[in-house]
Amino acid sequence: MTDYISKDIVDLQDLEKVQFLQSLQADPAKYAAYVGEKTDRIMSETVDTKRASFAKMSADMARMMDMNHNSLAALTRTNELIETENMIITEQELQKNSRIYNKDLTRRQVEINNWYYENKRETLFLLQFVLLVVLSIVIVLYLAHAGWLTQQAADYIMGFIIVVGAGLWIYRWYYTNYLRDPRYWNSRKFNDGKFQLSGQICIGTSGSGQ
Repeated sequence: MTDYISKDIVDLQDLEKVQFLQSLQADPAKYAAYVGEKTDRIMSETVDTKRASFAKMSADMARMMDMNHNSLAALTRTNELIETENMIITEQELQKNSRIYNKDLTRRQVEINNWYYENKRETLFLLQFVLLVVLSIVIVLYLAHAGWLTQQAADYIMGFIIVVGAGLWIYRWYYTNYLRDPRYWNSRKFNDGKFQLSGQICIGTSGSGQ
């Protein structure tokens, strides 16, 4: 029953549309006005829809441009921070290397100063020993001249003193040039090319400590 009623309503609506069209076609002026009104409405709705779409797209584009600008600003700031960090790291590396260099330079200067000091002190000792040798020879000559010693005994004693003095000089020269560590004064070199310092074995370095 309900289906029949719905069908009747649809048929009546179609019949009403047909009658309305027939009445419009009978009056060309009214038909043209109706068509113009519908066209204007469609155009107005279309324009409004396009405007709304354009406004939405413009707003979206503006937001995208703002986001892009913010992203570029953030990227620029990030790159600046990275450059600043790299500069700080580079400066710290330079300071670290400079500290290590200055520390090594200071240590090496202390070693050189110690080497020179010990060398001069030992040279002074040998000069004092030479003075003692000369004084001993003078005393022996005086005793021989005064008759306290025979000439042969004086010659033996002076020869012994000269041999001891010359031997000490030769030993010092040989030890410094061939056995002494050129870097550390209190170290000596053995046949295996190593050096001994305070009872410990360490690899020696070539080159003069002077």
